[in-house]
Amino acid sequence: MNPRLAWLWLFVLVNVIAALMMWNLGEILGGTGTRVDSQSDLIWATLLVVVPYFVILGPVFGFISKIQFRSVDFGLDGAVLGRRIGQMLVVLQVLFVVFNLTEGVNIAGSGNTRSDSSFSILWVLIPVDALFIVYYGLYRENKWFYPNLIIWTISNFSRGWMGIFLLSIFLEWCRSVRNKRISISGVLLALAVTLALYPIFLSAKWLVRASASAGLSLPEVIDGVANILSGSDYFSLIGDGVMHLIVRIQSVSMFVETMRLSDVLQAKFSAGEFSPFWMEGLHGLAIDRLFFGKRPMYIGVAFTAYGDFGSGYDVGDWNTSLGYMSWLFITPYLVPLYIAYTIFLGGVAFWMLKKCGSSLLAHDLLWYTWLVYLLAPWVAAFIGFIYALFIFFIIKMVVSKIPIVRFTSKPKLRNVSYDSIA
Repeated sequence: MNPRLAWLWLFVLVNVIAALMMWNLGEILGGTGTRVDSQSDLIWATLLVVVPYFVILGPVFGFISKIQFRSVDFGLDGAVLGRRIGQMLVVLQVLFVVFNLTEGVNIAGSGNTRSDSSFSILWVLIPVDALFIVYYGLYRENKWFYPNLIIWTISNFSRGWMGIFLLSIFLEWCRSVRNKRISISGVLLALAVTLALYPIFLSAKWLVRASASAGLSLPEVIDGVANILSGSDYFSLIGDGVMHLIVRIQSVSMFVETMRLSDVLQAKFSAGEFSPFWMEGLHGLAIDRLFFGKRPMYIGVAFTAYGDFGSGYDVGDWNTSLGYMSWLFITPYLVPLYIAYTIFLGGVAFWMLKKCGSSLLAHDLLWYTWLVYLLAPWVAAFIGFIYALFIFFIIKMVVSKIPIVRFTSKPKLRNVSYDSIA
């Protein structure tokens, strides 16, 4: 059984459910009553969202995964490399947590907040969160995985990021299925526990994000969560949590809006109000900063200013996924280049992963990045993942050159009588 298929169908099913809900309501999900222009547009939007899941994550991913990329011999046992990298990641993660807490940055929903500290560039060059994700795929069985997992979870949750749980659930699902440790009762129990606890995590997430602007302390956040949970029927909160998951995973509603606003988006693109897809990512950021002295705006961020979302946030504080084929309605003449470019990026990610190492779980991780990054499409995030693979490779090369020091005790000399020898 391929454990990824269940997640492929899950994402497809969520998008279909979202489309049926919009068909029934006559308005998009996640907006403020924005009407769906036509049901035929909704049907086309659903098809254009769903089909790439089957094509990109099926035959395309399978074809690239069969390409024989040359691996690298690091000259050390995998367990030794895993231990060394794990120890280094623990130090880096702790320093990153301290930096975020003292500077109040990298909190979800505070995208416009910047640090003046000279150390901020360090965390751009060393993407600690993404490095652990790569470590997760390659060294899940190493004993330094769990200390890193704990720090990574605390670090992300304290900044209001919840996607870490989806990633962990996916990878643990794949690992358990491959090890034949999955049962129907276990899945149902895990699902029930997740739904029961989700309102708590969701409430905490919003309060943590709010603390970025309101300056709430940890006790105030805890009190806020308790007030939210005590002020509402818990079963209704679970229902709200399920709805939140559907809205977060699906892309149909934003794709319908992309179709409706296609003329506006084409005009805004021609006016240079947001970056083309080939300029998303670290390379585009460097070019814009060095040669144009500006901060680039990606389509997922810029779109929040064009649609009717009723958000109180400033543009740049949040972004949204428009669906893989959204550029069909923004620059239809560039769609062949767009598809070729994203598939090329997928191949580069495979190549870099092979340089770092290989395992079934690492391939599962790469498939997951295609699922949540490429098909969103969050091209900048995917390029950031490729960059993390490159940095991970450099780290692995460096730690592999450190000689293994073996401590041996000198043998004890006994008093020997030469008379007895004679």
